[in-house]
Amino acid sequence: MKTIDMIQNWVGFFTYPIYDEKGNLLEEVEERIQFKMSINLHNGSFTGTAQDEESKHLFDEPASIKGFIEKNLVSFTMHYPCLYYTNEQGKLAINPEKKHPIIQHTGFLNETEDEIIGEWEMGELPGEGDWGEFELRKM
Repeated sequence: MKTIDMIQNWVGFFTYPIYDEKGNLLEEVEERIQFKMSINLHNGSFTGTAQDEESKHLFDEPASIKGFIEKNLVSFTMHYPCLYYTNEQGKLAINPEKKHPIIQHTGFLNETEDEIIGEWEMGELPGEGDWGEFELRKM
């Protein structure tokens, strides 16, 4: 993708796995959350913001995005303003004193460069922590 400076808006969803009350992964069941992002693309690198339907009511500002596009590979990190989590009552909550773990996204552009399909993960080490898939379409 050869672009110099371009603002792009993308919309789509991400998924994450669902676990039962004993902590066992429920196969074939996932949560699907809509999200959108706006990026400023410059020479293959980009920065921007993202908001998702699950957490947008918790924050005064969107999550920040930083990444790159190389041929059809798209890689970016997402940083929420602070830690958000599901509390013991099953409700979403924030802790403004703690940083949210970085969420790494890796995906691929389709041939027309208007769709990205990939996976995300969040954890201290690769393969540990939360994970899921995402799809985005250029608006």
